[in-house]
Amino acid sequence: MKKCFEKLRRLFRSPRLHHGGYQLLLCTGVIAALILFTVLIDIGEQRFGWQSDLSFNAISTTGETTDTLLRSLDKDVHAYAVFSDGSEDNQLIALLNRYQSRSDHFSWSQENLTRNPLLLQMVSDNDADASVSGDCLILYCADTGRTRVLSAEDYCEYAYSPETGSWVITGWTYEKSMTEALVYITLDELPRVQVLQGHGELTENEIAVMRSHLTASGYTMTFVNLMADGQLNADEPLMILSPTRDITEAELRKLTAYAEAGGDLFITVDWTDPDTLPNLYAFYRLYGIEPIPGLVLADSVDTGTYYESVPNLLPEMLYTDLTGVLKAGHADSVLLAGARAFETPAATGSALTTEVVLQSGPTAYIRQLTGSGANITVDFREGDRQGTFALALSAHRFFDGGKDSRAFAIGNSSLFLDDWMYTYTYSGELLLQALSTLSGGSDIRLDIVSRTAARPQLTFASAALPAVLLMLAPLIVLVLALAIYRPRRNL
Repeated sequence: MKKCFEKLRRLFRSPRLHHGGYQLLLCTGVIAALILFTVLIDIGEQRFGWQSDLSFNAISTTGETTDTLLRSLDKDVHAYAVFSDGSEDNQLIALLNRYQSRSDHFSWSQENLTRNPLLLQMVSDNDADASVSGDCLILYCADTGRTRVLSAEDYCEYAYSPETGSWVITGWTYEKSMTEALVYITLDELPRVQVLQGHGELTENEIAVMRSHLTASGYTMTFVNLMADGQLNADEPLMILSPTRDITEAELRKLTAYAEAGGDLFITVDWTDPDTLPNLYAFYRLYGIEPIPGLVLADSVDTGTYYESVPNLLPEMLYTDLTGVLKAGHADSVLLAGARAFETPAATGSALTTEVVLQSGPTAYIRQLTGSGANITVDFREGDRQGTFALALSAHRFFDGGKDSRAFAIGNSSLFLDDWMYTYTYSGELLLQALSTLSGGSDIRLDIVSRTAARPQLTFASAALPAVLLMLAPLIVLVLALAIYRPRRNL
């Protein structure tokens, strides 16, 4: 043993080691330490999400809502990030790494359809989802058997720009879309909404887009025909979508019993619907809802109250219990392409409260269109009723049995039936907010703020720190050089 130590001592004292070997050994050790440090940091980032997002919108940073959900996740979820070669979304990948670091039940892998074509079989049960393609994100929960497929469109937030007259991308919703999809596929039971049928209401084909949007938000839709012995569940909200035929006396009694049991209502009335539906409109009056015959038109001079043509109204959204969240989030722009008005609710007693949710501009007027072809005109004429009209109402009714019932009524259905409306206006947010306000409604929307898409302009204040650091670097080198040079200047 002593001989070994003696040999090592002689080795370190060897002139050959001091003339290069020692430096080589030191460099090798430093490089090995740096490699080990890099590996450990990478493992730590994968396991604990140490990396900080210093970009201007911190798009890969998760908020408290997402972190709480991931910490409480008790079902295994795997995400397949499908990219074609060279089209990887680095922002999405960074966020997936963050999700994986927050929960042992979340994992992800990067895939390519050419190498894993079996992914094409993972079709989502959600009608609103995109199909599996070369660039998408598939989230799958084996415990529930549900799948969500997100595409690039699911990560964009749009807003109408009055300056350009077009809809522009204002934000990125990576975190919101992914976290809501995570909630959807892991829910034990999805909320339900009932749809009345049998009276010439909107057909299943006509409401396909609405149904897809509700399914994407976690709802299951069922259809009820009271004339075919259908039964209403007072714990689930009921949609009455623009009937064209009246209900019977027996159906009126069933609807009244549903309301008295605490059932809630979502009602649409189009301007083309019949003006005389005695039993149905008598039921609506329980909530202070009184449709006005005719089409609401905007004054062509008041350009801020319509879009492109005067029947396409841009109503004002008022602050109510239903709209408070939307107004606070500036999600209050909707478009009514052909609208019917309601009588403005008068003062009511303690048993009924009715509020205006949407209203027209102050110079709007109602035209009862008759005739055909050249005889039809939308220009204002003497005798047309003019003023500010209620275009959507919310009501809260208390019954003698101690139950209370809520209702939402809007004088247009088209804003809920078209994909364009959901993409470029806040009709989807209004639909979900109305249903969630009803006591039987709930959805999977989460209060996650989108990340701004508009990069802020560079100002002197924002450039001050980088400028100072750039100036400090050569100054530090100069100071170190002087410190080394000074004791050696006389050598």
